[in-house]
Amino acid sequence: MIVPPNKPEPLPMPEDVGTARQLWWGVAGLGVVYTIASVISMYGQRGDLSKQFLDDMRKTDPNITAATVDALILAGFGVTALIGLVLCGVTALIAHQLGRGKSWARVLLTVAAVWLALGAVTTMFNISMVAGAAALVSGATAIVQGVLAAGAAYLSFRPDSSRYFQLNKR
Repeated sequence: MIVPPNKPEPLPMPEDVGTARQLWWGVAGLGVVYTIASVISMYGQRGDLSKQFLDDMRKTDPNITAATVDALILAGFGVTALIGLVLCGVTALIAHQLGRGKSWARVLLTVAAVWLALGAVTTMFNISMVAGAAALVSGATAIVQGVLAAGAAYLSFRPDSSRYFQLNKR
């Protein structure tokens, strides 16, 4: 009878990694709020968007109707919402893998954290140009997401966290 080799027990998840995972779940949840607020904000500007899009489309197709452009604009809003919600779900899934000690998840989420933190800084400088409650909510949400993501990335690279990822290579 062949006895399989004993696999070493994986290390328990450090508290910092658990907190980082929860922060990423918060980023994903706020992503849903951001997506909805952004689509509402764009929907409020649909008249201007339709007019500009109609003018641009008439340069290539003079027979296009305003109704067709309106339908394309609404479809664009739907696609934007769908992509935003899918990204939120993917973020939550990768955060789960972070908690399991996957180094690739830590790398991907660190890149996302840098992106979100830079977006938060940009939003802070442009928040005075915001018009409307939905745009204000999406801007504030982007800032909070950047802060949470930066904190999660920091926690993912603390000494206990780094040891966890090194010893739990999967």
